[in-house]
Amino acid sequence: MKTRTLHSLALKLEPWLIGSLLLYFLAVNTYPLIVTIMKPGSYAILGILIAWRWKRFAYVASKDIPLLLFAGMSVASVFWTASPAFTSIEFKAALRGTMLGIYLATRYDMKQQMQLWRWVLGIGAVLSMVLPLVLSDYGRNRDDLWIGIYNFKNGAAANQTLTALLFLNTALNGKRYRWLAWMLFSLAIVLLWLTEGKTAYLVFAISLCLFPLYKFAKQKDKLRVVLMLIMFVLVGSGLVIFVSNMEFIVVDTLGREMTFSGRIPIWKLMLDQLYERPWLGYGCVGFWTSDYGLYVINNSWAGGENVGIGEGSIRFNAHNGYMDMLLQYGFVGLSLYMFNIVSVLMRLVNLLNSPAIIESFWMLQSLISLLLLNFTDNLGTLGSSSLWTFYVSIAFSTAVEQMRLRRSRLAAELTTT
Repeated sequence: MKTRTLHSLALKLEPWLIGSLLLYFLAVNTYPLIVTIMKPGSYAILGILIAWRWKRFAYVASKDIPLLLFAGMSVASVFWTASPAFTSIEFKAALRGTMLGIYLATRYDMKQQMQLWRWVLGIGAVLSMVLPLVLSDYGRNRDDLWIGIYNFKNGAAANQTLTALLFLNTALNGKRYRWLAWMLFSLAIVLLWLTEGKTAYLVFAISLCLFPLYKFAKQKDKLRVVLMLIMFVLVGSGLVIFVSNMEFIVVDTLGREMTFSGRIPIWKLMLDQLYERPWLGYGCVGFWTSDYGLYVINNSWAGGENVGIGEGSIRFNAHNGYMDMLLQYGFVGLSLYMFNIVSVLMRLVNLLNSPAIIESFWMLQSLISLLLLNFTDNLGTLGSSSLWTFYVSIAFSTAVEQMRLRRSRLAAELTTT
């Protein structure tokens, strides 16, 4: 009787624990005490949950080997990193983000994951509106922009973009509480507007153009649909790069004239350093925490009083997730990641003809948004962020769902013969 009661209690607590982890790792600005508790606590919670369902977890983890290999590079990079002290600590966070994504795919189907993210992002949106109104010194960045409960402008804009897409899909396809979905969609749009994240505005607009994909998804030529998606992403990427360079960080922080001379020189310096380690890169967080990264910082506009690798300093990044990925894991890592992205896109297109069409389209739309947002910041790349966890859960969930559908079709064919 006690065992049954404990099992029932664990089942009730589990979604709250998972939801809390997902919300926290969206880079929430919270009290130092909570940060101190969550860092070790998150490993303990995740370890217990995985041990509880380790057989199913191992099964799901085996369904996307390329992604496992890529994530494993963060661990293996301790052997070649340019910054052993930082890599030996931070690869654990990247591993945790990956394992949390696999656990989501293990524990919840695509429909349940969509419901879980409604709670996480919905609560995040409400708190982002309410808390800055209640707490006068909370929810705005140094430029007095509304970022809500999140630490950074780009992260806040990205989170509100995904929130808006989630509740728009819910409002258009849901059968219950559609009024609530429309309210939360409207709230997310207001919060997105308040962040003044112009790149996120563009990404949201581009994502809306995907809705006609329902029509093309019914075509038998899936390769054609995937190629159309790739072209869509490439065109969208070009637009995002153009817009992001028009308002890049130099304009915001240093007040220089609007030119393309800010990021391009720093990217050139980064590529010069990449030639030193082209295949495997500098390791997990190994570039900007090493002398190689400091050379780029000190020889560009990136240098400043608070920029560096010491305690209390701001760690610089390339303001391009793919460039940072290339520096950390080289061409081998970037190739694995790109191969996996194409594989996941193909699986999502195939699933658009399945009973999970609503969830598949939402995941496809969100994934493309993440891919575009990555051109302006490290959003959804290998790390501790819940956006990376979201990508991992999409990859493994689609692999499991596709295999399940194949088995169902095979069983149906056997029964009819």
